[in-house]
Amino acid sequence: VILVGIAFFTFQYWLSGILYSSGVDREIILFIMSICACFGFVSLDNTKSGLITSIATAFGGPLIEVGLITTLAGTTGGYHYMDSGEIGFFPLWIIPVYFLGGPSNGNLARGVWNALGGSSISNSDQIIKERQNCTSCNNTRAVLCPNCDGVGYYMTYGREVKCNCCKGRGLVICRNCFDTYGEDP
Repeated sequence: VILVGIAFFTFQYWLSGILYSSGVDREIILFIMSICACFGFVSLDNTKSGLITSIATAFGGPLIEVGLITTLAGTTGGYHYMDSGEIGFFPLWIIPVYFLGGPSNGNLARGVWNALGGSSISNSDQIIKERQNCTSCNNTRAVLCPNCDGVGYYMTYGREVKCNCCKGRGLVICRNCFDTYGEDP
């Protein structure tokens, strides 16, 4: 899955350049890149954490490029897009291209983590399947605070005191759910 993700991301990036150099309309390129990004995300990741990573990559990557293009403009180390696009730095279709970089980077990170001796769980879907039967929290990953009985405060010397364990929220992390990770929260 790692190499397929990187290959698909690279293909999408390459395809955007080919379409542009062939004179295809920007809106059509944006549409094609968006379809590629959605298809790639659903087939390579399709998890909530993957979606967050993809959104961060879709906006973070172009913002970094804006910084590089602005900072390095006029120097020998700078670069620029052949088409400065709708906002003056890059074409909008670069956003869905970067979006697909999320699953590619996420799967690569999982692979490196597993290779370095991290969890043997290969992706988030497996974690979700293993956690679906938590009887302690009913899969919410939170349980009532045992210190304040879920109230968020307790009485001492006739005063109401905010619970330090749950920070006044009444909930703490479900320890049974974190057994899946082999860690003690």
